[in-house]
Amino acid sequence: MNRYKEIPTLLSKVLLGGLSKEEGVRLRAWRGKSVENEHLYHEVIKRGFVEKKCQEVSRVNIVDGYMNVIRKRKQHVRSRRIKRVISIAAGILLPVIVVLLWVGTEEEQQVSEQVARVIRHGELKAELVLADGTKRLLGKEMTDSLFSQQGANIWVQDKGLNYLGDTSVVAEVHYNTLRIPRGGEYSITLSDGTVVYMNSESELRYPVKFVGNERKVFLSGEAYFDVTSDKDHPFLVELKKSVVKVLGTSFDIRAYEDEDVVMTTLVRGKVAFLSGDKKVILNPGEQGILDQTGEMEKRGVDTYLYTAWKEGVFAFQQERLEEIMKIVSRWYNVNVFWENESQKEVTFTGKMRRYDDFSKIVTMLEMTGNTEFEIKGNNIFIRER
Repeated sequence: MNRYKEIPTLLSKVLLGGLSKEEGVRLRAWRGKSVENEHLYHEVIKRGFVEKKCQEVSRVNIVDGYMNVIRKRKQHVRSRRIKRVISIAAGILLPVIVVLLWVGTEEEQQVSEQVARVIRHGELKAELVLADGTKRLLGKEMTDSLFSQQGANIWVQDKGLNYLGDTSVVAEVHYNTLRIPRGGEYSITLSDGTVVYMNSESELRYPVKFVGNERKVFLSGEAYFDVTSDKDHPFLVELKKSVVKVLGTSFDIRAYEDEDVVMTTLVRGKVAFLSGDKKVILNPGEQGILDQTGEMEKRGVDTYLYTAWKEGVFAFQQERLEEIMKIVSRWYNVNVFWENESQKEVTFTGKMRRYDDFSKIVTMLEMTGNTEFEIKGNNIFIRER
């Protein structure tokens, strides 16, 4: 801590012209210890440094006071008088400002390094569990490969799985499971040609080859379906306490175990959203919602807000921060702690790239006004500023 007390004082004396020979020796020794120290020295002695740093730390009351004086003087006094005021302010404020600059710079570097090391955006990764229990890890570094399973040939690529149906007769249906961890996404093309884009922390159980009069899969989490049309074989997605039935369409389903509602958002075609004896028919641009009490409703929505994730974008419109952080935390694999419950109700409108650094996401969300994020490892603490 001694260097935080001494060096700012020596730097202020350089500006004010009161540095002794002995102090000059100590300052030169400090400058020679690192490139960063030398850079900071030259930053401090630049013309206009004090005024600039005062503006940057305007939350410090004493700085506010002096800068108000300076701004008023600028309106009525010549430049020579302004420089004198700044010089006087420097004698009192510079040690404080330099400490704030110095410590703040080091802390920002440490936080940036920590964020880069600990908090990473999601990527293409998944775990494939075959019907016999065999597990295969899948990811973006995966080289193309092909292996056979009863009823289909499976082509493994860097961007997803592709089930290529074969002509063999399948007497028994075999189910595989594709699991997407937190911080992951992956796609799969089923044996009928249906493409499923899967979001973080999701699981899809599906037959290696569809058999019978219907095509049924089981979903937990979130996925976007682009279903191949087949009027004779309806496509069903079974969720917790509900089912989505389609003929040929594109839609998004969000059905996470830790959320109170299940949402089906229709982009194209027509689907039936069913739960018990309740049913809603969705047309393009409509969303069906099933709440924890079993009640169902539908509403018109901007489908882009619910499907942009598969295009690499977070899109929100007057969305509560609590809901945003549920989505963001799955993708960046972070834990969220709310120090002020009121911050859950803060709303945000905007778009963010899913593959941006987490620090950029935080910066945009903090623009809501009075919200502050503190990052400790992969734990995010949210409070009122």
